Amino acid sequence: MPAFLPRLCIFAFGAVCLPVCLAYVMGPDNRVPVNDAYHDNAAIRQTGMLRIEGEEFVSGLLSGANCDVVISAGHAAIYWQNLARKGWRKGELRGGGRFQFSLNPERKANWHDLQLVSSGYSKEDNIGKDDHDWSVFRSKEPLMPNCETISIIRFQNRCKSGLIMPGFHFDRPQTRLLDNSCEVKRVSETGIITHNCDSKDGSSGAPLFCQVDGKQALLAINISGLTRKNYYDSGVYGKSGRHYDDKQHKNFALAVDGEFYQALREELRASEKRLAP
Repeated sequence: MPAFLPRLCIFAFGAVCLPVCLAYVMGPDNRVPVNDAYHDNAAIRQTGMLRIEGEEFVSGLLSGANCDVVISAGHAAIYWQNLARKGWRKGELRGGGRFQFSLNPERKANWHDLQLVSSGYSKEDNIGKDDHDWSVFRSKEPLMPNCETISIIRFQNRCKSGLIMPGFHFDRPQTRLLDNSCEVKRVSETGIITHNCDSKDGSSGAPLFCQVDGKQALLAINISGLTRKNYYDSGVYGKSGRHYDDKQHKNFALAVDGEFYQALREELRASEKRLAP
């Protein structure tokens, strides 16, 4: 089950969704605030936050030659289920399609309008399925004077070490946090990557990078968290989970591959044309 508020709270195999305050950390909390020491790291510098209808929600990654392509989760753009009390209708654009993005969300003036270009959830049969939980957005204007087009890892088994995940989290809002002490656990045939990076509500859409030839390459986007129904631990963010076991607690990300990769490549090519005079 993809994890986002409320989807990004921890699910018990599709049954009971625990309250946000009980969302788990993957063992000790290894997240660190991003400071000037990371300024030259494009993968981290270009990670930002999406706002939907005036409310900050999820993480995303800026890319494109024209600095106007944003990558995030499918459930960041399209409702994945009906929820009458919130007025959610499965398959509709979240917030009526009023999306914004900021690389500096603490500065309230630095929000830029986005439009949804494509999403794995645009097709009715795909909605709610983890292996289609991706979205690609376009900004109406460049979001930086210059940025790097992030390279993409096509073969997930190449990611043996150096996994990092920058992103935003609801327990420490408006602060870009980095977990650089995590690793890939498993990769499924459908492109779902199990990892142990620290995540919480808001980190859906956060990019996962691996170091390839001395540079950070995009491996996947974070989409979910899951724990066993009978697993409970009072250790939350800031505390070590006393009974932590990665067989009981899992985070999932979606590899940039297949339909996702093709849609992103098409938009990156369009960004190059928009940059041309």
